[in-house]
Amino acid sequence: MIHFKLHSATRAGVLGWALSGALIYTPAALAAAGSNTQGCPVAPPPLSLPANGDASTLVADQASLANDIATAQGHVHLERNGQTLEAPYIRYNRKTSEASAHGGLKYLRDGLYLTADKGNVNVDRRTGEFDGTHYSVLDSGARGKAARVDSLGDNQYRLRDADYSTCPGPTKAWLLSARRIDLNRQTGRGVAHDATLKIYGVPLLYTPYINFPIDNQRHTGFLTPTIGASSKSGFELAAPYYINLAPNYDATLVPRIMAKRGFQLGGQFRYLTQHQKGEFDAQVLPYDTHYGAERDLEHFEHIGQLTPHVGIQANYTRVSDVNYFDDLSNDLAHTSTSQLDRSFELTAVQPGVKFSVLAQDFQTLNNYFNGLGGRFDNEPYRRLPQATLNLLTPTAPFQAGLDAQFTNFQRSDSVNAYRTDVRPRLIWGTDHGSWFANSEAAYRITHYDLRDLKYAGNDLYVQPDHNSINREIPSFRADAGLRFSRTLENGWIQTLEPRMQYLFVGYQNQSDIPIFDSGSATLNYDQLFSSNRYTGIDRIGDANQVTLGVSSRFVSPNTGRTVGKLDFGRVTSFRNLRVDLPNSGVTGYDHHGSDYVAGGMFSPSDLFTTRATLGYDAHRARLDRAVATATIGHRDSYQLDLGYRYYRDYRPARRITRLPDNSHGNRRYETTLIPGQFETLSQVAIGLRAPIGSRLNVIARWNYSLKRNQNIETLAGLEYRPSCCYAARVAWRHYVGNQNGRQDNAIMFQFVLRGLGRFGNSVSSFVQKDVFSTTPQARSTDTFDTIRSP
Repeated sequence: MIHFKLHSATRAGVLGWALSGALIYTPAALAAAGSNTQGCPVAPPPLSLPANGDASTLVADQASLANDIATAQGHVHLERNGQTLEAPYIRYNRKTSEASAHGGLKYLRDGLYLTADKGNVNVDRRTGEFDGTHYSVLDSGARGKAARVDSLGDNQYRLRDADYSTCPGPTKAWLLSARRIDLNRQTGRGVAHDATLKIYGVPLLYTPYINFPIDNQRHTGFLTPTIGASSKSGFELAAPYYINLAPNYDATLVPRIMAKRGFQLGGQFRYLTQHQKGEFDAQVLPYDTHYGAERDLEHFEHIGQLTPHVGIQANYTRVSDVNYFDDLSNDLAHTSTSQLDRSFELTAVQPGVKFSVLAQDFQTLNNYFNGLGGRFDNEPYRRLPQATLNLLTPTAPFQAGLDAQFTNFQRSDSVNAYRTDVRPRLIWGTDHGSWFANSEAAYRITHYDLRDLKYAGNDLYVQPDHNSINREIPSFRADAGLRFSRTLENGWIQTLEPRMQYLFVGYQNQSDIPIFDSGSATLNYDQLFSSNRYTGIDRIGDANQVTLGVSSRFVSPNTGRTVGKLDFGRVTSFRNLRVDLPNSGVTGYDHHGSDYVAGGMFSPSDLFTTRATLGYDAHRARLDRAVATATIGHRDSYQLDLGYRYYRDYRPARRITRLPDNSHGNRRYETTLIPGQFETLSQVAIGLRAPIGSRLNVIARWNYSLKRNQNIETLAGLEYRPSCCYAARVAWRHYVGNQNGRQDNAIMFQFVLRGLGRFGNSVSSFVQKDVFSTTPQARSTDTFDTIRSP
């Protein structure tokens, strides 16, 4: 065996000779490069990569050197500049760094391995041409064959009369055959011209041009289209086009065709800077053939920092009509949206000082009868503006604080107001680990300047008759608790934390104050220790009461994880509670105090977790609230989710009247809320994810109303994974499509070709972490996103 070692000095005419043993390949050298495979892993090549550098190593059975040209035969092995070439015959020009090989060659460079009948390589420029080629892209799992491969330098390759796939074996599950395929590993994109997609050798789709990803970078180009059908829109097809404008901002255009409605165009622009982030979203349907009019949506959200002490937050959403989400969304979260938030807030913070200014408006989507008051009023008040100031001295353990707020409340055909609220307070607190104590004395002064009293009769429950209302309420709170812990015989740690709070809040008749922002707080263990049983300022609950509670946790000595937790508590009132919220339904309080509230969690392992919260009215001997969930299994394999929830007086009773269809044949309904009557929520839910064998997964969810004997949502789907390079998903969904209880259907398809893309609706997006897909409260639009992030 002859070994040439050609250094950079050979360009000056110096040639070194030496003998060498066989080179040893270690698979670990390529393990890192091949770990992030998009398709099926390719077999490690039988070559190893040399280090980058000017030295060339040529090993051969026979070799000769003449006029700077080395000719080698037999088992020839050439290394240079991070590349390895093997062939029975290699001719290497040490001046031009060009090597030609034939008789069957093997070529390896960073991320690419190929075999060919013959080829030419410029090892300095890292370019070359190969004929009769089989290739493998090591980090993406792509592989195939080509009549010719041109290595263009800068990690760019041109494949002619080529096949491309990420599937192993002679019979590919999917294969892209094209007249020409360009792979750019710097940009992470592949482009095929005159391409045919074949499934198990059967031609399925022809396209003159297709742009696809070959790694996990963000790229400009078409995202995988979504395909589906629903009873509201018929057959749907959307083809998102993603535009990677810069590392910190991008855009997406989404043309969408709906058989029953027409053509819709959506768009999104997102940006991210060091101190700011946000997005714009828009959709427009120039003419909805089923609805009979133009329909559109606009959304904007922003959060950022103007200075180290000043922050900004903005949110705006608008739709063209109240039925927009009901008709054009198959997402239950959007079909249950009742208000769209428009708000702008500036916040300034310094040690001990916080000041914020808020302007907020809403678009109301439900046409319910207003005037019900309390937490069920359909149309919130606008705040134009609301200014809030919070002060707190840094002294300890005694502190002085001030909470002040001014709000201008506005709503059409309603009593409006300027509200000024000031609450100075004195605080004392200490915490010694095993025990703590806190106290607060405060005096609240509130002044209302009412306007538009001519609309007072529109409120069924609160009808003020004076333009000015003053309210002064003193309060005192003392809170203390103990923290015990013990080690059980098996090493487990149990804690016991009893807690007691005394609360006094002076009484003042507030029945003539309209409800601008108050509501009933959800009663749980922590809420038992709050200083007001209502949210907002318009109702300050009177109190002369003691809250007793106890909490206990069980902690594993091996992991430090809380395995179980129990909470139990109740508010006991020393006098009848007199302040109430009009049309509030069940709040968890009566004249004697609160419900008994209990909560618990038990999770002996990562494969089982159960949680429960109960609210029991002992005076009436009835259950007011219950939520219980259990999760069995692991999200990556088997998982069973079970849930039950019960809310007394969940919402006002409603009367739905069918109206004559409009001129386009659309069904119309009128919903009227019934004052003083309430509906109770009682639902069960089951969610399931389960593999059946090694290739098939089942997903399912069922949500059913026991009170209404009505299906809320049924979803059943299959995911078929016969190979590491592709999968197929299908799901059927039957769900409540609007506020009037109309049932809709949708079918989702998705085909995942790993290394090429996903085609169809994202079936997995319909399987949420929580078996309950809706909440009894009106949904916020803070997480609204019209386009799935690429």
